[in-house]
Amino acid sequence: MPPPTALNPALTRVLERIAKVRLFGAASINWRNVGPREPGFETQIQNQVYLSDMYFGAEGPVTENVPLNFEWNLPTAGRGAPRLSQAYAEYKGVRRIRFQLGKFMVPFGRYNELYRPDQYLAVTRPLLYASPDSLDLVVRPNSPRPPISYGYSDIGLRWSWYPVRVHPLVPSEITFFVVNGIGEQRNRLRTFPNPSNLGIPGPSTNGVVPDFGHENNNLADNNNAKSPGARIVFALGDLRLPWPVPERAADLTGTHLGLSGMGGNYDLEGYLNYEMWSADWSFEYHGISLSGEAMYSRNHFLTPLLSPASTPAVPVLLSTTSHSRQVEHLYGYFVQAAFPLMRKPPYGKRVTGLIVYNEMYRRGPLLDFLLNFNDGTTTFDSMTAYRTTAPFVTRKISKYTGGLHWQLAEYFAAKFEYSYWVMGKSTIRSETSLGLNDIYQGAFSLVLGF
Repeated sequence: MPPPTALNPALTRVLERIAKVRLFGAASINWRNVGPREPGFETQIQNQVYLSDMYFGAEGPVTENVPLNFEWNLPTAGRGAPRLSQAYAEYKGVRRIRFQLGKFMVPFGRYNELYRPDQYLAVTRPLLYASPDSLDLVVRPNSPRPPISYGYSDIGLRWSWYPVRVHPLVPSEITFFVVNGIGEQRNRLRTFPNPSNLGIPGPSTNGVVPDFGHENNNLADNNNAKSPGARIVFALGDLRLPWPVPERAADLTGTHLGLSGMGGNYDLEGYLNYEMWSADWSFEYHGISLSGEAMYSRNHFLTPLLSPASTPAVPVLLSTTSHSRQVEHLYGYFVQAAFPLMRKPPYGKRVTGLIVYNEMYRRGPLLDFLLNFNDGTTTFDSMTAYRTTAPFVTRKISKYTGGLHWQLAEYFAAKFEYSYWVMGKSTIRSETSLGLNDIYQGAFSLVLGF
């Protein structure tokens, strides 16, 4: 090998850039116990142990001011198969300006960007960001569901400005972004031309609803419309940092207020719209914090239409291709208090306690619940349908959470939690619906984050 001084200067620069590549990731191994044993709809696996929230990525510079960021997610339901979570280039050539292009984490609300388990204190997330792929979600027919679940990344561009002046009326961040937007839950992706698939399928019998759980990780849009959005953050003190600020075990003092909004079409035909608005806040004093968020969402959906001759015992659809466009309003809030219980425990770095209260509502048409319905070709395990005489109803889920966050070392943390979902007003009792029983859950999580 030639001495270092004899290396090609271009090769030297390449090796220097490789040395600047930063690897990062997170994963958690969890235990949970759900009760009661027969609540209605939950999967009854007592003492369940599982891996979740697994992320792995790399960040490194292409040139001096253009880093690349790649991140993969291994969802529990995917049985370890990697899915691309982020892949974007960022330009940092202008001071206090941030420009991203590619697939990035959408800057909406508080917990969407706090998606890794090492970035938040509890085991479960607030109801506003609950995910079907995690242990956060409890759902019923006609019950509230999250407007958006955590970790929503999308393809588009983002522009952020961080003003230098420190003043309560001067934002610490102003962000605008345009992304493909949320798609349909049933994947009707508009594919590229192929002789074997030139047709575009229409809506199925069970209708069209937003893919709030991001179960379709498409790398191409499903419609012509794009979804614009914006976020503005006011902050003072230690919280005047580039967002997001993880809920780390540190003695911070400051306050912040964030306002977010986005919306657009989400179906292939461009017939159904959604919009979301959010306000999040946090107050911290020497590690004691009070934070929360309020969110409102309005979206259209297509639902199958019941025939006038239909009965609860024998449901009959008007036709398998007839749908009714309806609108629903989803809104709620959470409040979280966190406080250091032991700043210097005998082992580890810090023990933090937290208490969280959630409320989430759905205001929309009363839908009939059809169990194991067959439309002549397909059997749907569960489906909701609209009756023309159905009234608008308001349903509610409340959730209480208490927990401990024990920072064992720089890269390891243990979480303990007990959560209780109040389900008495979550749905409408009928001959085919269950689930007015409250749900409670004990959980433990061991987290690795680097």
